[in-house]
Parts: sequence; structure tokens; C-alpha cells
Amino acid sequence: MHHAAGTSPEPLQPRAAPVQDPPARRAAADTGPSEYADQMPLLHRYATLAADDPERERIRSRLVMAFLPVVEHLARRHGHGYRVAAYDDLVQTGTVGLITAIDRWDPERAKGEFLGYLIPCVRGEILRYFRDRTWSMRVPRRLKELGVTIGKVSGTMTQELGRAPRPSELAARLDVDREEIIEALAASADRHAAPLYPVDDEGSGEERIGTVEKAYEQVEYELALRPLIDELPERERRILRLRFFEDQSQSRIAEQVGVSQMHVSRLLTRTLRQLRDGLTADGPARPSRPAD
Repeated sequence: MHHAAGTSPEPLQPRAAPVQDPPARRAAADTGPSEYADQMPLLHRYATLAADDPERERIRSRLVMAFLPVVEHLARRHGHGYRVAAYDDLVQTGTVGLITAIDRWDPERAKGEFLGYLIPCVRGEILRYFRDRTWSMRVPRRLKELGVTIGKVSGTMTQELGRAPRPSELAARLDVDREEIIEALAASADRHAAPLYPVDDEGSGEERIGTVEKAYEQVEYELALRPLIDELPERERRILRLRFFEDQSQSRIAEQVGVSQMHVSRLLTRTLRQLRDGLTADGPARPSRPAD
């Protein structure tokens, strides 16, 4: 191709390579080596070591740390939208699958790179965790698996029917009894327990564990008052008992004690003030013996 004088052909710009998701560390065998290709020699060496070789533990620790981003990515991917499963729990569960994959990987039987074997192992552990650990109640395994199957076909049937499918329609599609569909749906609905809230002190009306027992405060006062009352003179203790425990009037109390009603009133006022001061004092208060 000829170019006009004084002009030079524009340099060809290299096409940018497609950007892969770094956390995923994807590496299919037909697209070339992955970012973990440099770990393959160490993995091969680990596979050749005897089970009692002291170097085996050190190499396995290095391999676990090297492939841990794969576990973290799968934990984020599968844990998205599951409030019942904490991210740390999924990483811990997936790490079990990572260690299992490292220990069981056979370079002679392996095809392609290690990721093709690792990812199914980690995903299997995470899905098993969802199946066995995220149910609030014990449910037969057949109902758990049927619930998963119902979830897979419900979306498709909803698009086909323009509405949510009925249990009878789900039963016909999955070739199971209608009662089993209803049982599986009920089990899935009760999969997660309602959260437990603190006690309701202010009567907010929300669902709570319980309310604060009002008698608790009365018991506390009684325990605090008992030593203060015990130190009162016999006459003041008798007046308190007749007035507040036997509910007698001041005039009847005056007749029994042998003093005037006015004096009973003064003694009650003074005694109650001493008890109140004893309850509110910073340290233990000892009521003084009143003079007649």
C-alpha cells in the first residue's frame, strides 16, 4: 500500500488483552497457564514426598497460603446474599477443601493445571456447609435436596406461567408427590430462625424474648432494707410492721403501742426518712436510735 508523500503510516496499536478477574485466578487448560503456574513445581514436589517427611508440612503451608485467594473468591461468590453464613466461616470451610485437594492431588492422573481439581473441591465443601449447617432445624436430606431443586425450576416456571407455580405444578414438573413439594416448601420457609432481640424495657411492641420483671426491683429494695430495719429500735420495727404489713391505721397502732396517734405519725415520718437516707447513702448507713 502506498502512502501520500510527507505522511507516514500510523503505527499499529496492539490490542489489549482481555482483563481477567484477579480474585478468581482463572486458568483453564486451553487458555494457557494461570497466575499459579509458578506454584506447580512446588506442588509436584509435595506430591512426591513421603507422608512422614518433615518438609511436607512446610511445603503444604506455603501452598495453602498461595492458593488461599481462590478460596476467598469462592467464599464471596457463594456467600453473597446468605446472611446466615459469615464470610469467615465460608473461608474456613473452603480452606478444608483446599487442604484436601493439596493432599489428594495426583500429578500422574491430573489433567491440566491444579485449579481444575481445586475449585470443585472447595466449592463442594462450601455447598456442603450450606446444606448441613445453615438450617435452624433438623430436616431430612431428601427435603433439603428437593428444596434446592424446587428453587432451580421455580424461576423458569415463573417466567413460563407469568406467576409463581403452584405445588401441584411443581410436583408434575419434578415428578414427585404434591405432599412432598408442600413439605419441602414448608421446611425451606422455616430454614432460618427469627432473630432473638434483647428484653423490651420500654414497651416498644417489637417481638422480644421477654420483659423485665417488675418484682426484681422490689426484691432489691427488700434486700437493701432488711439490715437497715433490723437496726431500728423494737418499737419502730413494730410500728412499721403494723402499718405496712398488717395495714392497720395509725389510731389502732397508737392504742397497741401506748402512745398518741400524733406521736405514731412523727415516729413513722422519722423512721421512713432514716431508711430512705440509708438506701441513698454511698456507704452503709446505720439509722440512729431516735429519742422519745
